[in-house]
Amino acid sequence: MSSADLDLEARGSSLAPAVTRAAAILDALAESPAVPTPLSDLARRLGLPKSSVANICAALVEANFVRRAGAGFLLGRRLAELGGAYLGTVDQVQEFYDLADRLPVASEETTQMALLDGVEVTYVARHDGRQPIRLASEIGRRLPASCTALGKAALASLEPADLAERLRGVETLPVLTPNSHRRVADLLDDLDEIRRRGYAVDNEETAEGIICLGVAIPQRRPGDGLYALSVTLLKARADPARREALVADLQRLARQLSNPLIVERPLGDGRLR
Repeated sequence: MSSADLDLEARGSSLAPAVTRAAAILDALAESPAVPTPLSDLARRLGLPKSSVANICAALVEANFVRRAGAGFLLGRRLAELGGAYLGTVDQVQEFYDLADRLPVASEETTQMALLDGVEVTYVARHDGRQPIRLASEIGRRLPASCTALGKAALASLEPADLAERLRGVETLPVLTPNSHRRVADLLDDLDEIRRRGYAVDNEETAEGIICLGVAIPQRRPGDGLYALSVTLLKARADPARREALVADLQRLARQLSNPLIVERPLGDGRLR
């Protein structure tokens, strides 16, 4: 190895701690993005010498990753530019697969993602979970939104005018089981309850003996397709505690798919909190 190579390797080794510390400073500033954080607070929270933090902050300010605000620091505009560039590369379906397996509870069950199309949903992704019984719709399958948890969650998230337009002329709803909604009025009552509760329930409306829980994914930009998520399990396993944990996982996943810049702190085994 040449002396130039050795010098480059040494410089890389010396820069690694600085990069790690810079990332820690950005994380700390992100915890209180609207309030300037004083230099002394950053040093104390990170357990670093004040002089080291000052030097790193100065470099971050110069690069527009951080900006000065009075006696403290805030995140800089360069982060927004980089975040926007990253968002342009994100594929929601691939993100679904990457994240679904890390959910604390829902990773054990069948989790699905679908696109609302009129008053139907088209399934675009499925995570099979770790249960011996797999309960899911095939990718590409279309089902009535009025029968499915994710379909109802998507409908409930629509603006009133959009929902009315989609249901214009609909007199009866498709029936898949005796529990499926038959009347639009019953569906609308259910959508009101979904908005109040914060998630949708398919209580044996698609298949007997099976329950699904669903949430809509907030749209990233106006005009984007409206996607939603659901988790499917045998009704016998859907006790209140498990339902609550599954809904929390779905809501966490929806937040991340809506905004990939959200970072959830990992548990010790790599799953998300």
